[in-house]
Amino acid sequence: MIVLAASDVAGREVFLGFGTETKILFYLLAFGVIGIFGFGFWRRIAKYQRGRPADRIDLRRLMRGIGLVASQRTIAKRKPAVGIAHFFVFWGFIVLLIGTTIIAIDEDIIGILLRKPEWQFWRGAFYVGYSLILDVFGIGFVVGLLVLGRIRRSHPARLDYTRVDLPEDAYDRSGYSLDDRVFLGILLFLGVSGFLLEGFRIAATDFPAFEKVSIAGWLVALLTSPLGERGNDLARVATWWIHGLAALSFVAYIPFSKAMHIVDDAADLMLTDRGSARALAAPVDPMAPGYRTLDDFTWKELLDFDACTKCGRCHEVCPARASGSPLSPRDLVLDLREYSDAVSGLRLWYGPGAEPDHRDATEIAGQVVGTDTLWACTTCMACIEACPVGIEHVPTIVQLRRRLVDVGDVEAGLQTAFQSLARGGNSFGKSAKQRARWTKGLDLTVKDVRKEPAEYLWFLGDHAAFDPRAVEVSRTVARLFDAAGVDFGILYEGEQNSGNDVRRAGEEGLFEMLRDNNLAALEDADFRRIVTTDPHSLNALRNEYPIDVPVLHYTELFDTLVASGTLAPGGLTGKATYHDPCYLGRYASEYEAPRRLIAATGLELVEMGRCRENSFCCGAGGGRIWMDDTGLDERPAENRIREAVALGDDVRFFVVACPKDMVMYSDAVKTTGNEDRLEVVDIAQLLERALEAVPVG
Repeated sequence: MIVLAASDVAGREVFLGFGTETKILFYLLAFGVIGIFGFGFWRRIAKYQRGRPADRIDLRRLMRGIGLVASQRTIAKRKPAVGIAHFFVFWGFIVLLIGTTIIAIDEDIIGILLRKPEWQFWRGAFYVGYSLILDVFGIGFVVGLLVLGRIRRSHPARLDYTRVDLPEDAYDRSGYSLDDRVFLGILLFLGVSGFLLEGFRIAATDFPAFEKVSIAGWLVALLTSPLGERGNDLARVATWWIHGLAALSFVAYIPFSKAMHIVDDAADLMLTDRGSARALAAPVDPMAPGYRTLDDFTWKELLDFDACTKCGRCHEVCPARASGSPLSPRDLVLDLREYSDAVSGLRLWYGPGAEPDHRDATEIAGQVVGTDTLWACTTCMACIEACPVGIEHVPTIVQLRRRLVDVGDVEAGLQTAFQSLARGGNSFGKSAKQRARWTKGLDLTVKDVRKEPAEYLWFLGDHAAFDPRAVEVSRTVARLFDAAGVDFGILYEGEQNSGNDVRRAGEEGLFEMLRDNNLAALEDADFRRIVTTDPHSLNALRNEYPIDVPVLHYTELFDTLVASGTLAPGGLTGKATYHDPCYLGRYASEYEAPRRLIAATGLELVEMGRCRENSFCCGAGGGRIWMDDTGLDERPAENRIREAVALGDDVRFFVVACPKDMVMYSDAVKTTGNEDRLEVVDIAQLLERALEAVPVG
């Protein structure tokens, strides 16, 4: 072994001290690895190409996605420690990748391929700056990995891969855990061995002064200096091969492992459409709605399945999973990933698949993903909101539900609701003429906008018109509108269910019928704006009806009236907590108007731990309000009431802003034994009390 001499010019040789044979061997290995990577990557692309077209590529979406990838803020959301650590890992990886690319350009392309040594730039001031930047980001890379490893070793519940729908002896997910450990381990090994290699080289070349900017490498060199120049050079040669082979192995490993999320997640964030759950796509074939085979999915949905990193964030926020239902959004996505891999012939390195091989399944809905699993979803969008990589769970679930509806695999209560909606336009089985019965007894006349014009058309929805608990709220809203001088009217028997939950329950044909009937009624009415007390109807009217008028939630209108001084509530004392409805919060992004109204009454708002974007679900959405929930461990609404009670005895009001919430939580305070402890009250009822200055005791 020849002891290496230090250079006077800032820079270093890539193959320092190696002969031609070593270079040839390394390049042969590199070309082989590139071939393996290319083959694996092509297999992935071939799988995505099986999917149907999806119009997802536009500049605004791409730029937003680039911003999300660069900032890593979707990963930091709700998990700041994870986000910060991942930020340093991500940018450390990117900078190190750029550094490796620079070497390849300078050494392989300019030096060997073009044979233009005078063009080479990896020396002098450039090399010094390069070394400093790579060491700084490399340190961040290693520290970030250590933090993530420590978090994983603390065994957070969200990283427990136990399924919610099968006994533990019916599946094996050890492959997933092994892949996680290998992925993190090989990255950490590459980072540490890179610094060791740098340190051995610095010590072996007698500590060139310009290498002091290589912070970590210089420190390693100081620690290894007792080995002497010859000892350090021997260690350098050995580490060069170990590090190089590990790096090549990692490149080959990427397309067949969790490491592929480096590519998939970035692409998914650049292509995701947050509006896909708000405005569901119509079936491609109305005569055969829903998804039956792999070829029915879009390429974006197939990409979604591969983008999942099994982080468990969707799993921990899902109200169905928390209630003991057989649904975990994570497990559903992994089932579909395993199915798509099996059908496409793609095999990951850690085995034939962590889940059962479904390649022989003739139906996805019911075979690959269980029927009970699909019907458990409340379409609350908590999974989409929590997902850091842009997976769109709800539209996929709805497509599979459409298939269940098409083949008649529908829960009895849901089927009854469908029949009532088809007959009378409402889920209560009532005559359409009874829809305005709630107006009787009011000391005001409610306009029929089909007969006389009004500024606002009030679209109530079924529960606000028929359920006795929600009807009381409707009467309160009518009185407040009248007191504020709001010019409003209703459609009377012309209104039908908006179809929002019907569509999310998979009955597309019934949704279209309800929508068309409502559109005909709207066409015959004379109004300028629509206001609704039902967030579910708000979503349908705003996002799924082809109408060109403003659609407001009643809290938005009341907020404007209070801000203008038209309504001047106040005088209430005490503490209240507020439940963000899923379809007002995550679907409509309205969080502040209800809170301002509560503050205007004089009450002190005490937030529950799960609030705003992270609000829990009452359990009624997606048609669940029509389904049997007696088999649940605990209904979502009961879980939520317990959370509110835990805030303390001085929180007396549980405030809602949705008719379904009023129904679900009125029941839940009784079933949990908290009826005397907590009063479920609508924001409109609080406003009326405040306007009347009713003392709160």
